[in-house]
Amino acid sequence: MLKSPWFAATACAAIAAVAPLGMARADDVAQFYAKNDISIIIGYNPGGTYDTYARITAKYLGRFLPGHPNIVSKNMPGVASIKAANYLYAQAPRDGSVLGVISQGTAQQQVLKHKAVHYDARKFNWLGRLTTAVECTIVWHTAPVQTIEDAKKREIIIGATSPGSSADTDPKLMNALVGTRFKVVLGYKGTTGAMLAMERGEVQGSLAVVQNLLIHHADWIRDKKIRVLVQYSLKRHPAFPDAPAIAELGRTPEDTKILRLYGSEAEFGRSVMAPPDIPHDRLVALQTAFAAMLKDKTFLAEAKKRRMEIDPLSGEKLQALVDSIFDISPELAARAAAARN
Repeated sequence: MLKSPWFAATACAAIAAVAPLGMARADDVAQFYAKNDISIIIGYNPGGTYDTYARITAKYLGRFLPGHPNIVSKNMPGVASIKAANYLYAQAPRDGSVLGVISQGTAQQQVLKHKAVHYDARKFNWLGRLTTAVECTIVWHTAPVQTIEDAKKREIIIGATSPGSSADTDPKLMNALVGTRFKVVLGYKGTTGAMLAMERGEVQGSLAVVQNLLIHHADWIRDKKIRVLVQYSLKRHPAFPDAPAIAELGRTPEDTKILRLYGSEAEFGRSVMAPPDIPHDRLVALQTAFAAMLKDKTFLAEAKKRRMEIDPLSGEKLQALVDSIFDISPELAARAAAARN
């Protein structure tokens, strides 16, 4: 069947109109980032692994974004990063100029109805994960407790930060569901402060992040100055194959489901996100740039030099993980919250 001249002209005009659309959007993104800096809000104090991974992201991410924006890191500690999460949800610009590195427990805090939460984690935009982050309870080599079984028989003093932090609530969770006898002492400035107190002998143990141990305390591991009692994860980290993961320790199916809920936090690890409702083309550009950064040889070389683990996960898979965390009955969520408190 022959096409009319009018049809051919109309088709050509339509193709011509659509063809530059992608380039126009890319140009718009480049123009935006050429004119605007990006801020990365870090929900914790300087010096920890959240800060470390956020700052290496700030150093490299702009190289892979159209317009090559300058990226500035800003610490906003408070309430185990809930302060930063609330800000990113309700106050931060939704134009792609602000990103966040917040708690790996952000979704769980909402599911468990933490009273300070004023965000919906399902509406955040996730760029992707830099690495998993396995938290663990460690003890100094002179402590009278050296295994999780020992901790069920004898009280041990654990240094912690503020009420509601992982350092405070994880040992309580273990006491409630596993039968340990951790005694938590609050008031230390960050995990670093609690570990220093452990080293000085003020307390016998502390919460730690495996990456922090590998980066900043490799000598403790080498010289066997610490012992890992339990890892708050779904599986054991290769660096500590003899220490059980929390998901292994449930005494009933319900207990195991609760422990797996908390263990899933490690899967979020050190991830980068953005506020809700940012323009789709800028979100795609951010996710694409983030993925490219994680494959860059220079980035990977610096991470290796600094003993930083890189274990990427896409923003799409992180979003699916967020959604899966909300698949829990209100009754079991209430029990999970009570166990940790």
